[in-house]
Amino acid sequence: MPRRILLVVKNPPYGSVLAAECFRIATAMIAMDVLPQMLFFDDGLYCLLEGQSPEQAGLQSFHERLKTLADLVGLYVAEESLHRRNLEKTDLDENLNLKTASMEEVTRLFLENETVITF
Repeated sequence: MPRRILLVVKNPPYGSVLAAECFRIATAMIAMDVLPQMLFFDDGLYCLLEGQSPEQAGLQSFHERLKTLADLVGLYVAEESLHRRNLEKTDLDENLNLKTASMEEVTRLFLENETVITF
């Protein structure tokens, strides 16, 4: 099994299962003593917005899972994606201790991991 894995979340939190599956896989990796790095890119940033209440729409919230992942592996946000979506870091959930990543840092994340899985 690869020692260094980067999970890239590019899809929004609702409307497909991709983001939720990424969070489930990350949790399973941690259970197997693999600590992936997670990068939120493009529409994946919407997973991190503060004040979401998906339960009101009959959808399952994965906020607690994200909080646990943030505490264990840390979460990165692509700065460029923030700018393209007219978002500020303050729009994102501050409880997730998010780290912003410039394009150079995003490139470094891709290069330093043996495997990259995109959701």
